[in-house]
Amino acid sequence: MSTLVVPDALLTEMANGWFHSDVFIWMKSNHDTLAQALGKKRISWNRMCIWLGQFGLTDRHGKTPTPETARQTWYRVRKAVLREKAEREAAHLEALHLAAERESEKAAIQAEIRQRREAEAAEKAALRDKMEQVGRDVARRVQAQTEDQTIARVGDHEQPASADVASEENVPQEQARVRIGEVARVVRMRTQAPRYGRDRDIPLPPPYVGPRPAGMPEDLPLEALMPLDAPGIDDKGMYDFKQLPGMPRRSFYDNERVWMMDCMALIKAIPPAERPPALRAMGPWLATRLGPSYRG
Repeated sequence: MSTLVVPDALLTEMANGWFHSDVFIWMKSNHDTLAQALGKKRISWNRMCIWLGQFGLTDRHGKTPTPETARQTWYRVRKAVLREKAEREAAHLEALHLAAERESEKAAIQAEIRQRREAEAAEKAALRDKMEQVGRDVARRVQAQTEDQTIARVGDHEQPASADVASEENVPQEQARVRIGEVARVVRMRTQAPRYGRDRDIPLPPPYVGPRPAGMPEDLPLEALMPLDAPGIDDKGMYDFKQLPGMPRRSFYDNERVWMMDCMALIKAIPPAERPPALRAMGPWLATRLGPSYRG
């Protein structure tokens, strides 16, 4: 079945209303022209009715309109035009208001994003400064320790001036500290695991400052440890095993099992009698999670 085309006359009749007369529709369609031509002049409704009759325009009853009917129809047309104009202006103002609200929300979101980025940059800068300061402190301590060890070695190996030179030649080779041809073993330190989604907005904890704990894997950097002043307690007052003071933090790792095995290594390095309550609770928890396949 072919699609029927809606006649333009029907669309015009629907747009102007089902119960308006021909005179109303004609006056409304030509409102601007009639209003501009008439201005403030008085309208001769008798003459207007003669012209309306010549145009074949009728009232709602199909008759030639009377002067009073024509006058009332023109009055209703002017009210309808003013009402439609007011509705268009109100819709335009509403559209402007909505556009202004969207722009305001957009500006607020952009300002919030900018403030968040500035705060993140400031946190990163502060963390970088702390890490650099820790690096300098560690370098100074290592240098001082090296100097003390050098002074001690020199004192241990000093001999009286009258000592036999041949005795130096009889020193066993096993005591030599440098071995020719021995290649130093290089340890590649692990790095912070990538962070995604909302985890990127969570700032990293302050750096760990202190000696390297016993049992800590040699390829695990100190930045993987929580600072010693970390609370280690969650919002419910329970031990937060993922962020215990001096222990590897879970957020450093990409693999949870590797994190648990490193934590277990540090716990086993501490004698059972010397373990604090948090580690005594964490040990069995790790053993259960790792399962019987763990042989650390």
